[in-house]
Amino acid sequence: MRIGLVLAGGEGRRFGGDKLLALVDGEVSIARVAEALREAGASLVYAATRSGERCRLYTEAAGLDGCIYDPPWLGCGGPAAALAGLGGLRGKVLLVAPGDMPWLEPGVLRGLEAFMEEAGAEAALPLHAGGYLDTLAAAMSWSLVERLPGVLGRLCRLRGELRASDPARAAERLVLVGSGLLASSPLAFAHINTREALRSREPKNPLGPKQAYILEPGLDPAAPRGRLCTGLRMELEEYRRLGIRHLERQAARDMERLCSP
Repeated sequence: MRIGLVLAGGEGRRFGGDKLLALVDGEVSIARVAEALREAGASLVYAATRSGERCRLYTEAAGLDGCIYDPPWLGCGGPAAALAGLGGLRGKVLLVAPGDMPWLEPGVLRGLEAFMEEAGAEAALPLHAGGYLDTLAAAMSWSLVERLPGVLGRLCRLRGELRASDPARAAERLVLVGSGLLASSPLAFAHINTREALRSREPKNPLGPKQAYILEPGLDPAAPRGRLCTGLRMELEEYRRLGIRHLERQAARDMERLCSP
């Protein structure tokens, strides 16, 4: 079974209000994203949010099946935090999409899942031009989802923060899919972070290459320091070799914070 998760925890400060309830072509943004998840095959669709009141609003607006909250024991927030709170759910594949990506096409999500399965990977993310990722739109296998509470909890204790790329970097095998293989227009990946972005419909990044990269990051914060730092060094070198700037920066930050004398 596929489960859909709409990331809906942002405050919308730059937008000047709740952007997930903004009207986009006559329909609120979160409802459009939830529908894309359903059309991609999700049997159940939840929102990851931070309050019961928001859960009520989003559930009414998008016909959701419920809400997921950051687990109180975690101690860190951010988009990745909600993925530590999925323990009560069971599925085969998790499809994740941000609630402020109203032009997301179901084919993008179906494509990510197909590439993930073909590569025997645990996660798939879109890769845009210049080596930048959409870390908030993903397909993940349930084997990865089940490990995330432990992985994210340890990362929070080690670093004092979580990053949106952490779940993908914890995958034993990860496939980065050039967004040019997933959509014909970059509008499919446009976020409405501001009212101007909603008006202009300008995506942040051009579509990526029409190819996919299979990586084996396997970020394991439970490993002894020597093994952890060796793994981070290998990650950094691979990202640098392939020009994956987004993950290169994340691995470099971890090397500096966790492996410096």
